Amino acid sequence: MRVAALTSGRNLPSARFRVRQYVPHLQRLGIQVVEHCPPVSQGARLPGALGRIRERYLPPVMAAKTALNLAGRVPGIAGSHRADLTWLERNFLPGLDDLAGLLKSPLVLDIDDAIWLYNPLGEKMVRRLVRRADMVLAGNRFLADWCSRHHQRIRIVPTGIDCARFRPRPVPKPAGAPFVVGWTGTSANFVFLEMIAPALARFLRVHRDARLLVVADRPPRLAGLPGGQVVFQPWRADAEHLMLHEMDVGIMPLDDSDISRGKCSFKMLQYLAAGLPVVVSPYGMNREVLDLVPGGLGPRSVVEWFDGLETVRADAKAGKIDARALRDVALRHFAAEKMAGRIADVFYALCGSKKP
Repeated sequence: MRVAALTSGRNLPSARFRVRQYVPHLQRLGIQVVEHCPPVSQGARLPGALGRIRERYLPPVMAAKTALNLAGRVPGIAGSHRADLTWLERNFLPGLDDLAGLLKSPLVLDIDDAIWLYNPLGEKMVRRLVRRADMVLAGNRFLADWCSRHHQRIRIVPTGIDCARFRPRPVPKPAGAPFVVGWTGTSANFVFLEMIAPALARFLRVHRDARLLVVADRPPRLAGLPGGQVVFQPWRADAEHLMLHEMDVGIMPLDDSDISRGKCSFKMLQYLAAGLPVVVSPYGMNREVLDLVPGGLGPRSVVEWFDGLETVRADAKAGKIDARALRDVALRHFAAEKMAGRIADVFYALCGSKKP
């Protein structure tokens, strides 16, 4: 089977982990995927000072950007007509999703976020995109429920984790090494770190040997945190799994909103695959994964966040962290090869053929 996959950007998490990581697994299942990725990521900000100006105030520049994005989709349109099935990750083009009608059917739409809340023209266009698809792959139950209002053929396929790549640190940390609270993600989600900054600040003040490690595209600005205890590492695709080895606990704060409920807990899965205990906000899919995690903590308030970090630090000092049990959650429920099998079943069913 030949599949044309239209992704949204080279380094965007949804492209990397909803499509690209499955390509070798699908190939072993008889599915040849050709990815068509635009030269400029759809979510890329304008360079320099232009990136700090709201896009609606730059209509000529935004028109040029849209035209560039559309030109970047031409190879994908052509590729879809040479394939047996089209796999569209998130959007065809933000604000121009009606042009997905140019793609060949059957069309599988893959959604791992509440994209209707981000669309510049509102959710009506996303509804039409969902209806245009022959099948929707939703990353969690919240997304599936929303899509099911507009389409009958929905499959929940959580974002898988490559457990062969994301692994626990090979050797124990040296005695006396700092206790490291770790967060990884894009700077667009710093707002969630800022939300728990008072808890982080208190924890670092109480434990002068502790550190906060932030792995992102730029350094955070977190009020009240002792600067000498905050460490920033620039994110790199080739080293993202190794950076987890510096952490002793992984955190994923969220607020109780539809945007948060649309997220697919991938940070949490990375931490678990690396054998790290997790302290995460218990909203949306985080709650579902947390129910599988032995000793997982789901704080809601600043006080509970501080207490959760205290608990994990004490357990780590006492040798009570079972990295194998934590990793087993990722292996048993979210391994990439298992998710690839689900995707292959959908593709073969749509094309009316049997999986080899």
